Amino acid sequence: MFDTLSQLPLHQRRHEQRHPLPGVITIIRRPTVDMGDRYLLIKRNADPYAGMWAMIGGKWEFGETLAAAITREVREETGLNTTFIALRGIVNERMVFASAADKPGHYILFVCEVFAPDGLAQEQFEGKVAWFTLEQIEGLNAARQIIPSDYAMLQQFAWASPQPYVEAEMVCAAAADGQDARLLRFQIVE
Repeated sequence: MFDTLSQLPLHQRRHEQRHPLPGVITIIRRPTVDMGDRYLLIKRNADPYAGMWAMIGGKWEFGETLAAAITREVREETGLNTTFIALRGIVNERMVFASAADKPGHYILFVCEVFAPDGLAQEQFEGKVAWFTLEQIEGLNAARQIIPSDYAMLQQFAWASPQPYVEAEMVCAAAADGQDARLLRFQIVE
């Protein structure tokens, strides 16, 4: 299924992609005294994955530095002013959907960590935002309420020693709630 993506005609590709689109995804961590680290997630309003929790992120715009792209996306989606800390990893994510109405996509995701001094995130246009503990995120994953590849990125880049490059393949359900999304592969490439 993924081996033939490069042969799809442009009109059958998400956004008529000629090449993988660059995106930025962020880890926003807040240490707390009593509950350990908390992570900021967004409940997506838009498809794909409307209604599911996700990491904050979006498109890397032409001419931006990586730090500018990630801090802009965080500000747009949460209202937070942040400081870029580091690139934690790179993910090559190819997505296919169970529904023919949703076209396959291919993204290169730059997973970054930022520092949010005040932590007062507010819902913007993209969706509701909330802070979660590791245990709460594990619960979201068990209930299939977090995008599977975002959960895998948190495991790989926030909770473990990061690796520099990961390949991900995602099969997504036809349902708008994304409840049948499955992560087929999340593999470190050496």
